[in-house]
Amino acid sequence: MEQLEYRKLINVLEQVAGAREGELYPVLVEALAVHLGWIDAFVAENPAYLALGTDGDEQYLTMFRPDFVEEYVERWRWNNPFASRGGVACLSRHGVATLGRLRLRATDPERDFADKFLHRNGIDDMLKVVVRSRATGAVSTLGVPFDGDRRAIEPGDLLMAATLGPLLSPYFDTNLVPPAFGRDLSSGERDVAELVVLGEDHKQIARRLNVSESTVDKHLTCVLEKTGCGSLTELTAQWKRRPMS
Repeated sequence: MEQLEYRKLINVLEQVAGAREGELYPVLVEALAVHLGWIDAFVAENPAYLALGTDGDEQYLTMFRPDFVEEYVERWRWNNPFASRGGVACLSRHGVATLGRLRLRATDPERDFADKFLHRNGIDDMLKVVVRSRATGAVSTLGVPFDGDRRAIEPGDLLMAATLGPLLSPYFDTNLVPPAFGRDLSSGERDVAELVVLGEDHKQIARRLNVSESTVDKHLTCVLEKTGCGSLTELTAQWKRRPMS
């Protein structure tokens, strides 16, 4: 690896090391975008296909739309080539894998995942990096989507990823995922919050939930109080960044 590439890695690590408690994820994402050109990186904590002995639950920290993550969890999760036998073997052995290489031996459902789900959402290839906490043994994967029209995965990206994974491990020794945002909300409050984030107004929400507009107002007031958000704009931004299981 050339000196310039090492400098880029050091810049990423310096930013991560300076992150305040609870801000590791957004700082990491910004550092990867600025220094490595890895845009829209996301983290899956304890991915079920790599974390043996778990009950299959995963949590995601991502700026992708909530409906993207929900569709993945509900429909595509087990057709993910990274969760295939070959994908797990590659990630376990090398600590890094790409969708493009795994797709060469993919099954039809795994190709559908790439072609019908990811491609439809503007993702042509994906880089996955394994990060293991040395203190707890917990597994996280750092995912980086690539749009072939703008940016393709190059050999330098693979080398950078394989080097970066172990270097990030110390920063994953503490729990990367903050307490679930909005976990104290009632079911009614959560329903209102989700519809607000989707852009629906009070009248539309009342009609969809079959409640009065005053009930919507009361729920929304509680949502803002419990989440500590000062506005609907802040609520929307925080809601889209919340971990999802």
